[in-house]
Amino acid sequence: MASVFLEHLVKLVRAAAVVLIAAMSLDAAAESPGEIGLPPADPIAADGTRSVVVATPPGGPPAEIPVRPADASLAGPPTRPLGLVEALFRSGDRSRRLWITQAYWKLAAKVAIVRCAGDAVERIDLVAPGAEPHARAVLDAATAEARAELAEARSELAVAQQELVDLIRLPITEPLPIPLDPPLTAAYQTHFESIFANRPATGRIRAIHRALPGRHEAIGLWSTAATAAEQAFAGSEAEHAKGRLPIESVIGSHALLGVQQRGLIAAVKAYNCEIAEYVMSVADLGLPDDQFAAMLIPAPTPWSLQPTGVLPTNATTVEGGPISTPGQPGRFSPPPTLSPSPPPR
Repeated sequence: MASVFLEHLVKLVRAAAVVLIAAMSLDAAAESPGEIGLPPADPIAADGTRSVVVATPPGGPPAEIPVRPADASLAGPPTRPLGLVEALFRSGDRSRRLWITQAYWKLAAKVAIVRCAGDAVERIDLVAPGAEPHARAVLDAATAEARAELAEARSELAVAQQELVDLIRLPITEPLPIPLDPPLTAAYQTHFESIFANRPATGRIRAIHRALPGRHEAIGLWSTAATAAEQAFAGSEAEHAKGRLPIESVIGSHALLGVQQRGLIAAVKAYNCEIAEYVMSVADLGLPDDQFAAMLIPAPTPWSLQPTGVLPTNATTVEGGPISTPGQPGRFSPPPTLSPSPPPR
Protein backbone atom coordinates (compact mmCIF):
# COMPACT_ATOMS: atom_id res chain seq x y z
CA MET A 1 0.00 0.00 0.00
CA ALA A 2 2.68 2.46 1.04
CA SER A 3 4.71 1.74 -2.07
CA VAL A 4 1.80 2.78 -4.32
CA PHE A 5 1.60 6.17 -2.66
CA LEU A 6 5.36 6.58 -2.79
CA GLU A 7 5.43 5.90 -6.51
CA HIS A 8 2.74 8.51 -6.97
CA LEU A 9 4.71 11.04 -4.95
CA VAL A 10 7.91 10.34 -6.85
CA LYS A 11 6.13 10.99 -10.15
CA LEU A 12 4.56 14.05 -8.60
CA VAL A 13 7.80 15.63 -7.48
CA ARG A 14 10.71 14.47 -9.59
CA ALA A 15 11.43 16.79 -12.49
CA ALA A 16 14.80 18.56 -12.50
CA ALA A 17 15.47 17.62 -8.89
CA VAL A 18 14.00 15.65 -6.05
CA VAL A 19 13.96 16.14 -2.36
CA LEU A 20 13.72 13.35 0.17
CA ILE A 21 15.42 10.21 1.40
CA ALA A 22 18.65 10.00 3.35
CA ALA A 23 20.53 8.74 6.36
CA MET A 24 23.63 8.92 8.52
CA SER A 25 26.88 7.08 9.46
CA LEU A 26 30.06 8.28 11.22
CA ASP A 27 33.43 7.87 9.54
CA ALA A 28 35.81 7.23 12.40
CA ALA A 29 38.20 4.54 11.29
CA ALA A 30 41.06 6.89 12.11
CA GLU A 31 40.67 8.88 15.28
CA SER A 32 42.46 12.14 16.02
CA PRO A 33 42.05 14.79 18.75
CA GLY A 34 38.71 16.50 18.36
CA GLU A 35 37.13 13.65 16.37
CA ILE A 36 34.46 11.39 17.72
CA GLY A 37 35.18 7.81 18.62
CA LEU A 38 33.04 5.26 16.75
CA PRO A 39 33.32 1.57 16.02
CA PRO A 40 36.40 1.14 13.77
CA ALA A 41 36.41 0.16 10.10
CA ASP A 42 32.98 1.52 9.23
CA PRO A 43 33.68 4.18 6.59
CA ILE A 44 30.31 3.97 4.87
CA ALA A 45 27.12 2.62 6.37
CA ALA A 46 24.76 0.20 4.71
CA ASP A 47 22.59 3.08 3.60
CA GLY A 48 25.52 4.88 2.01
CA THR A 49 26.00 7.61 4.61
CA ARG A 50 29.13 8.44 6.56
CA SER A 51 27.87 8.91 10.06
CA VAL A 52 25.45 6.68 11.83
CA VAL A 53 24.27 3.48 10.20
CA VAL A 54 20.86 3.55 8.58
CA ALA A 55 19.15 0.24 8.05
CA THR A 56 16.52 -0.20 5.34
CA PRO A 57 13.58 -2.24 6.68
CA PRO A 58 12.82 -5.60 5.01
CA GLY A 59 9.65 -4.24 3.45
CA GLY A 60 11.66 -2.19 0.96
CA PRO A 61 12.73 1.43 0.81
CA PRO A 62 10.88 3.81 3.13
CA ALA A 63 8.60 6.64 2.18
CA GLU A 64 9.72 9.33 -0.20
CA ILE A 65 8.20 12.77 -0.25
CA PRO A 66 8.76 14.42 -3.58
CA VAL A 67 9.89 17.97 -3.98
CA ARG A 68 10.64 19.21 -7.45
CA PRO A 69 11.78 22.70 -8.34
CA ALA A 70 10.32 25.03 -10.92
CA ASP A 71 6.89 24.10 -12.19
CA ALA A 72 3.42 25.59 -12.37
CA SER A 73 2.74 25.02 -8.66
CA LEU A 74 5.86 26.94 -7.65
CA ALA A 75 4.70 30.17 -9.22
CA GLY A 76 6.86 33.17 -8.46
CA PRO A 77 10.43 34.38 -9.04
CA PRO A 78 13.03 32.18 -10.80
CA THR A 79 14.29 29.24 -8.76
CA ARG A 80 17.16 26.81 -8.99
CA PRO A 81 18.17 23.55 -7.25
CA LEU A 82 20.50 23.95 -4.26
CA GLY A 83 22.42 21.00 -2.85
CA LEU A 84 23.03 20.66 0.88
CA VAL A 85 26.82 20.70 0.51
CA GLU A 86 26.67 23.94 -1.45
CA ALA A 87 24.36 25.50 1.13
CA LEU A 88 26.75 24.62 3.95
CA PHE A 89 29.90 25.64 2.09
CA ARG A 90 28.69 28.99 0.83
CA SER A 91 27.64 30.17 4.28
CA GLY A 92 31.32 30.25 5.25
CA ASP A 93 30.38 29.68 8.90
CA ARG A 94 30.41 26.14 10.24
CA SER A 95 28.81 27.24 13.51
CA ARG A 96 25.61 27.87 11.51
CA ARG A 97 25.40 24.32 10.16
CA LEU A 98 22.46 23.29 12.31
CA TRP A 99 20.39 26.35 11.41
CA ILE A 100 21.15 25.96 7.71
CA THR A 101 20.44 22.22 7.63
CA GLN A 102 17.15 22.57 9.49
CA ALA A 103 16.12 25.50 7.29
CA TYR A 104 17.00 23.33 4.27
CA TRP A 105 14.67 20.53 5.39
CA LYS A 106 11.95 23.01 6.32
CA LEU A 107 12.15 24.45 2.83
CA ALA A 108 11.98 20.94 1.36
CA ALA A 109 8.79 20.38 3.34
CA LYS A 110 7.30 23.66 2.09
CA VAL A 111 8.01 22.65 -1.51
CA ALA A 112 6.33 19.29 -0.92
CA ILE A 113 3.30 21.02 0.59
CA VAL A 114 3.02 23.30 -2.44
CA ARG A 115 3.16 20.27 -4.73
CA CYS A 116 0.45 18.49 -2.74
CA ALA A 117 -1.69 21.64 -2.66
CA GLY A 118 -1.30 22.01 -6.43
CA ASP A 119 -2.36 18.40 -6.91
CA ALA A 120 -5.34 18.98 -4.64
CA VAL A 121 -6.54 21.82 -6.88
CA GLU A 122 -6.18 19.63 -9.96
CA ARG A 123 -7.91 16.75 -8.20
CA ILE A 124 -10.94 18.75 -7.08
CA ASP A 125 -11.26 20.41 -10.49
CA LEU A 126 -11.85 16.98 -12.05
CA VAL A 127 -14.74 16.05 -9.75
CA ALA A 128 -18.09 15.98 -11.54
CA PRO A 129 -20.27 18.75 -10.04
CA GLY A 130 -23.64 17.02 -10.34
CA ALA A 131 -26.97 18.55 -11.32
CA GLU A 132 -28.26 19.70 -7.92
CA PRO A 133 -27.53 23.28 -6.80
CA HIS A 134 -26.52 22.01 -3.37
CA ALA A 135 -23.88 19.68 -4.84
CA ARG A 136 -22.53 22.50 -6.99
CA ALA A 137 -22.29 24.81 -3.99
CA VAL A 138 -20.44 22.20 -1.93
CA LEU A 139 -17.98 21.60 -4.77
CA ASP A 140 -17.48 25.34 -5.28
CA ALA A 141 -16.63 25.74 -1.60
CA ALA A 142 -14.13 22.86 -1.71
CA THR A 143 -12.54 24.26 -4.87
CA ALA A 144 -12.13 27.71 -3.33
CA GLU A 145 -10.64 26.15 -0.19
CA ALA A 146 -8.11 24.15 -2.24
CA ARG A 147 -7.03 27.26 -4.14
CA ALA A 148 -6.72 29.23 -0.89
CA GLU A 149 -4.51 26.50 0.61
CA LEU A 150 -2.30 26.59 -2.49
CA ALA A 151 -1.96 30.37 -2.22
CA GLU A 152 -1.03 30.07 1.46
CA ALA A 153 1.45 27.29 0.73
CA ARG A 154 3.15 29.44 -1.89
CA SER A 155 3.40 32.30 0.60
CA GLU A 156 4.96 30.05 3.23
CA LEU A 157 7.36 28.73 0.61
CA ALA A 158 8.54 32.26 -0.18
CA VAL A 159 9.18 32.92 3.52
CA ALA A 160 11.13 29.66 3.91
CA GLN A 161 13.22 30.42 0.83
CA GLN A 162 14.20 33.81 2.19
CA GLU A 163 15.07 32.30 5.56
CA LEU A 164 17.53 29.92 3.90
CA VAL A 165 18.92 32.68 1.67
CA ASP A 166 19.58 34.84 4.74
CA LEU A 167 21.24 32.03 6.67
CA ILE A 168 23.55 31.14 3.78
CA ARG A 169 24.00 34.83 2.86
CA LEU A 170 23.30 34.23 -0.82
CA PRO A 171 23.40 37.25 -3.14
CA ILE A 172 19.99 38.72 -3.86
CA THR A 173 20.76 38.49 -7.58
CA GLU A 174 20.67 34.68 -7.50
CA PRO A 175 17.48 32.67 -8.20
CA LEU A 176 15.72 31.49 -5.06
CA PRO A 177 16.79 28.03 -3.82
CA ILE A 178 14.82 24.81 -4.07
CA PRO A 179 16.35 21.84 -2.17
CA LEU A 180 18.04 19.35 -4.44
CA ASP A 181 19.04 16.65 -1.93
CA PRO A 182 16.42 14.35 -0.40
CA PRO A 183 16.09 13.98 3.38
CA LEU A 184 16.29 10.68 5.21
CA THR A 185 13.32 8.37 5.60
CA ALA A 186 15.26 5.16 6.34
CA ALA A 187 15.93 3.91 9.88
CA TYR A 188 18.71 5.82 11.63
CA GLN A 189 21.17 4.26 14.05
CA THR A 190 22.81 6.80 16.33
CA HIS A 191 25.59 4.62 17.82
CA PHE A 192 24.75 6.51 21.00
CA GLU A 193 26.37 4.00 23.37
CA SER A 194 29.65 4.00 21.43
CA ILE A 195 29.88 7.75 20.95
CA PHE A 196 29.01 8.62 24.53
CA ALA A 197 30.78 5.71 26.21
CA ASN A 198 33.41 8.01 27.75
CA ARG A 199 31.73 11.41 27.71
CA PRO A 200 28.44 12.78 28.98
CA ALA A 201 25.46 13.43 26.73
CA THR A 202 23.02 16.26 27.29
CA GLY A 203 19.42 15.51 28.09
CA ARG A 204 18.37 16.85 24.71
CA ILE A 205 20.66 14.45 22.83
CA ARG A 206 19.42 11.54 24.94
CA ALA A 207 15.86 12.52 24.10
CA ILE A 208 16.61 12.63 20.36
CA HIS A 209 18.28 9.22 20.55
CA ARG A 210 15.16 7.76 22.17
CA ALA A 211 12.72 9.61 19.91
CA LEU A 212 14.16 8.82 16.47
CA PRO A 213 12.86 5.23 16.22
CA GLY A 214 9.33 6.42 16.93
CA ARG A 215 9.63 9.25 14.41
CA HIS A 216 10.82 6.77 11.79
CA GLU A 217 7.90 4.47 12.54
CA ALA A 218 5.52 7.41 12.17
CA ILE A 219 6.82 8.08 8.65
CA GLY A 220 5.86 4.59 7.55
CA LEU A 221 2.43 4.82 9.18
CA TRP A 222 1.69 8.22 7.63
CA SER A 223 2.71 6.81 4.26
CA THR A 224 0.30 3.91 4.69
CA ALA A 225 -2.44 6.32 5.74
CA ALA A 226 -1.84 8.53 2.71
CA THR A 227 -2.00 5.53 0.39
CA ALA A 228 -5.31 4.43 1.91
CA ALA A 229 -6.69 7.97 1.70
CA GLU A 230 -5.73 8.20 -1.96
CA GLN A 231 -7.56 4.96 -2.69
CA ALA A 232 -10.57 6.14 -0.67
CA PHE A 233 -10.78 9.30 -2.75
CA ALA A 234 -10.53 7.39 -6.04
CA GLY A 235 -13.28 5.01 -4.90
CA SER A 236 -15.62 7.72 -3.65
CA GLU A 237 -15.14 9.78 -6.81
CA ALA A 238 -16.00 6.77 -8.98
CA GLU A 239 -19.10 6.00 -6.94
CA HIS A 240 -20.20 9.64 -7.04
CA ALA A 241 -19.86 9.69 -10.84
CA LYS A 242 -22.29 6.74 -10.93
CA GLY A 243 -24.72 8.53 -8.66
CA ARG A 244 -24.21 6.16 -5.73
CA LEU A 245 -22.53 8.58 -3.31
CA PRO A 246 -23.25 12.23 -2.48
CA ILE A 247 -20.73 14.96 -3.23
CA GLU A 248 -19.98 15.25 0.50
CA SER A 249 -18.33 11.80 0.44
CA VAL A 250 -15.96 12.87 -2.32
CA ILE A 251 -15.08 16.14 -0.56
CA GLY A 252 -14.51 14.28 2.69
CA SER A 253 -12.12 11.83 1.02
CA HIS A 254 -10.37 14.71 -0.71
CA ALA A 255 -9.83 16.50 2.61
CA LEU A 256 -8.65 13.30 4.31
CA LEU A 257 -6.00 12.76 1.65
CA GLY A 258 -4.63 16.25 2.20
CA VAL A 259 -4.41 15.65 5.95
CA GLN A 260 -2.47 12.40 5.51
CA GLN A 261 -0.06 13.93 2.98
CA ARG A 262 0.71 16.86 5.25
CA GLY A 263 1.18 14.49 8.16
CA LEU A 264 3.75 12.53 6.17
CA ILE A 265 5.60 15.69 5.16
CA ALA A 266 5.65 16.97 8.74
CA ALA A 267 6.94 13.64 10.03
CA VAL A 268 9.85 13.56 7.57
CA LYS A 269 10.76 17.16 8.38
CA ALA A 270 10.76 16.56 12.14
CA TYR A 271 12.83 13.38 11.71
CA ASN A 272 15.54 15.08 9.68
CA CYS A 273 15.67 18.22 11.80
CA GLU A 274 16.32 16.11 14.90
CA ILE A 275 18.95 14.06 13.08
CA ALA A 276 20.69 17.31 12.15
CA GLU A 277 20.64 18.38 15.79
CA TYR A 278 22.13 15.07 16.86
CA VAL A 279 24.89 15.21 14.24
CA MET A 280 25.75 18.79 15.14
CA SER A 281 26.28 17.71 18.73
CA VAL A 282 28.69 14.89 17.89
CA ALA A 283 30.54 16.17 14.80
CA ASP A 284 33.66 18.28 15.18
CA LEU A 285 33.41 21.83 13.82
CA GLY A 286 36.57 21.18 11.79
CA LEU A 287 34.81 18.48 9.77
CA PRO A 288 34.57 19.51 6.09
CA ASP A 289 31.12 20.42 4.83
CA ASP A 290 30.84 17.48 2.44
CA GLN A 291 31.62 15.02 5.23
CA PHE A 292 29.13 16.72 7.53
CA ALA A 293 26.45 16.41 4.85
CA ALA A 294 27.38 12.75 4.34
CA MET A 295 26.55 12.20 8.02
CA LEU A 296 23.01 13.34 7.25
CA ILE A 297 22.19 11.83 3.86
CA PRO A 298 23.77 8.92 1.97
CA ALA A 299 24.70 10.70 -1.27
CA PRO A 300 24.73 14.50 -0.97
CA THR A 301 25.14 16.29 -4.28
CA PRO A 302 28.87 17.11 -4.66
CA TRP A 303 29.74 20.75 -5.12
CA SER A 304 32.90 22.78 -5.38
CA LEU A 305 33.44 26.51 -5.76
CA GLN A 306 34.37 27.56 -9.27
CA PRO A 307 36.81 30.45 -9.68
CA THR A 308 34.46 32.54 -11.82
CA GLY A 309 31.04 31.72 -10.44
CA VAL A 310 28.86 29.44 -8.37
CA LEU A 311 25.54 29.25 -10.18
CA PRO A 312 24.93 25.67 -11.39
CA THR A 313 24.08 24.99 -15.01
CA ASN A 314 20.75 23.39 -14.10
CA ALA A 315 19.26 26.57 -12.66
CA THR A 316 15.73 27.12 -13.92
CA THR A 317 13.00 29.66 -14.12
CA VAL A 318 9.55 28.92 -12.70
CA GLU A 319 8.55 27.71 -16.16
CA GLY A 320 11.42 25.22 -16.10
CA GLY A 321 13.67 26.97 -18.65
CA PRO A 322 17.44 27.15 -18.08
CA ILE A 323 19.04 30.25 -16.62
CA SER A 324 22.58 29.27 -17.48
CA THR A 325 23.83 27.19 -20.39
CA PRO A 326 26.46 24.44 -20.71
CA GLY A 327 29.96 25.83 -20.71
CA GLN A 328 29.20 28.57 -18.20
CA PRO A 329 30.99 28.59 -14.85
CA GLY A 330 29.47 27.15 -11.73
CA ARG A 331 28.97 23.51 -12.67
CA PHE A 332 28.78 20.81 -10.05
CA SER A 333 32.12 19.03 -9.87
CA PRO A 334 32.37 16.04 -7.54
CA PRO A 335 35.38 16.04 -5.23
CA PRO A 336 37.50 12.88 -5.52
CA THR A 337 37.13 12.10 -1.81
CA LEU A 338 33.42 11.33 -2.21
CA SER A 339 33.76 8.35 -4.54
CA PRO A 340 31.33 5.55 -3.65
CA SER A 341 32.53 2.71 -1.46
CA PRO A 342 30.92 -0.67 -0.86
CA PRO A 343 28.89 -0.98 2.36
CA PRO A 344 30.48 -2.87 5.29
CA ARG A 345 29.70 -6.54 5.69
